[in-house]
Amino acid sequence: MILAIDCGNTHTNFGCIRESGEIAQIFCMESNRKKTSYEYAADIDEICTLLKISAHDFQAMVLSSVVPELTGSFQEAAEILGIRECFIVNRENVSAVSFSAASYADVGPDLIVSAVAAKKRYPLPAIIIDMGTASTLTVVNREGVFMGGVILPGVGISMNALAKETSLLPSIDVAPAKKLISLNTVDAMRSGIIYGTAGSLDGLIDRFLKELGQEATLLATGGLSHLICPYCRHSIIVDENLLLTGLWEIWNDSRKAGA
Repeated sequence: MILAIDCGNTHTNFGCIRESGEIAQIFCMESNRKKTSYEYAADIDEICTLLKISAHDFQAMVLSSVVPELTGSFQEAAEILGIRECFIVNRENVSAVSFSAASYADVGPDLIVSAVAAKKRYPLPAIIIDMGTASTLTVVNREGVFMGGVILPGVGISMNALAKETSLLPSIDVAPAKKLISLNTVDAMRSGIIYGTAGSLDGLIDRFLKELGQEATLLATGGLSHLICPYCRHSIIVDENLLLTGLWEIWNDSRKAGA
């Protein structure tokens, strides 16, 4: 079994994945930059115990982290827990996808992982939407080459900015919109953020498809993808475990290469 870790700016997702690729358990923590490696090790061990999993069962940890301050903390936490192998995803150690000469050199590990999952599990080309603290749309072409994409403010950032920068608008949670044309402030904010985000995604997808010149598989992942995508006009596959799946695929490729 491996411990797959997807460390994002706001939350970190953990997947306990069997050698077959089956995800046995998933849990989540806040991405707390103030925690020490021992605190993370204790938290992981305690949660795994509650899930009836022993940390000693993990033969490897595979980590994708967009928070440099936490990369070392999770690596040290793995060592504390006695996990022998630690694989930290970066552009140089992933072979499943290649990169176009024009793609940016500092491709985030989360984008690499989702690209690998898309290539391994879905027809290409694929447009991948990741709705995290920031939202990203990236493309993997028919040949499995990462072509780049766009980055825009996430739903949470947009909602928080709306409440922070105005005097009369409250801070609210993101919930399904009752209808587009709303009769009160809270419903109007929810309608605006949900339909506005969905419309933004639809518009970007249209432009991506035009630039690609062909149809593509549309994938979405991230905390709010299940809420936003049903409001899109495009048919989008929501795969909430896309990154955990990609982390397992990367580890599996690494294991085969080292055999």
